[in-house]
Amino acid sequence: MDNPNYRSNNDSHINYVKSRKSSPKQNINKQSSRSKENNDQQMPEGLTPEMIIAEKKKYARKRMIVKNLKNVCSILAVVIIFSVSIAIFGISCINDLLAVHISENDKVSVSVVIEDGMNTSDVIDVLHDSGAIKNSLFCKLAAKFIGYTDEGYIARTYEFNRSMGLEKMLNEIKAKSSSKAQTVTLTFPEGYTADQIIDMLAENNVCTRDKLLAAIAENDFSADFSFLENLSNKNNRYNWLEGYLFPDTYEFYIGESAVSVIKKFLNNFNNKWSDKFSEKAEAIGYSVDQVVRLASIVEKEAIGSDMPVVGSILMNRLDAGMQLGCDSTKNYIKQNSSALTEDSIAAYNNYYDTYVCSGLPVGSICNPGIDAIEAVLDAPETGYYYFLHDADNQLRLAKTLAEHEKNAATYGLAS
Repeated sequence: MDNPNYRSNNDSHINYVKSRKSSPKQNINKQSSRSKENNDQQMPEGLTPEMIIAEKKKYARKRMIVKNLKNVCSILAVVIIFSVSIAIFGISCINDLLAVHISENDKVSVSVVIEDGMNTSDVIDVLHDSGAIKNSLFCKLAAKFIGYTDEGYIARTYEFNRSMGLEKMLNEIKAKSSSKAQTVTLTFPEGYTADQIIDMLAENNVCTRDKLLAAIAENDFSADFSFLENLSNKNNRYNWLEGYLFPDTYEFYIGESAVSVIKKFLNNFNNKWSDKFSEKAEAIGYSVDQVVRLASIVEKEAIGSDMPVVGSILMNRLDAGMQLGCDSTKNYIKQNSSALTEDSIAAYNNYYDTYVCSGLPVGSICNPGIDAIEAVLDAPETGYYYFLHDADNQLRLAKTLAEHEKNAATYGLAS
């Protein structure tokens, strides 16, 4: 049975559902319409639809051109950077080979040690490690192309710089004669001063005195040897490496580089100074340099087995704030003063003469050996503050100045 009211309600419900279902499309149409209106508002008035389309295409082309230009610029930048890098590398390689472009830094000499049995590749590696060349792989290829054989390299130390070029370096190392470089073996006793060591090296044609002194004066060496870092008052020291030219037996090439010679001594000191020594020095509150300076005095003042006791007495005096008053420190400058003026001698004495200065002298007075270094590091505890050696080299000890003066009178050493 038809009910008009029922049908009317049902139709109303259906219309409502249809209205809900159709609303998304209507919303999209509205948004699209608004977007179109906005776009139309951005365009100048009076434009026809064809003109608007043309403007939009023109704008799109501009954006595409800008985008392409950015891409091209990025590619060009990469190409330029790559090309410059290749050019710099190429110039560096050519400079290694022919030294066509040099600077003041390229004229700085470096020591190159060539050993027996080295081939061309080994030699080029040594040249690279020393800083004489920069591009070892290129140089090896160039040497192979030029035709360098692996025979004929003379073992010795050479002085090279980058301004020479690879060809000149290899030609100098590859001597026409197949004879090996001469060597000399020298032994330096404990307690030798730097001047005595330099004189012996010069007398045996290892290197000239002037070159050795220049090598010490002009090179820091602390980059290779940490024990030389932070040395105090270097400018006030007569020879700042005194104490570190370790006394031992060495083999040198005749005509060896001065820097190479000095480094042999310093390498030996570095090898001899063990971690155990560092621990002991830290335990007694001494730096490496303080140990070496005191050991240099022990080396000069003590005789053989007396070293530990003498070391103890000197440390007791330092701890008590007394002057060391050692003749060896007073005589150090006097014995090395042949090239000094009277004013220089007087100035150095203020820093070295322990009758004048307090505490340790500014630098070592000789190059001590292991026994003297251990005498400081392992000094026994004693109550003595004075010592002397009698005519028979017997050690006479005293706790007070009065006792010391009595010993001097007794053994005929009173002044």
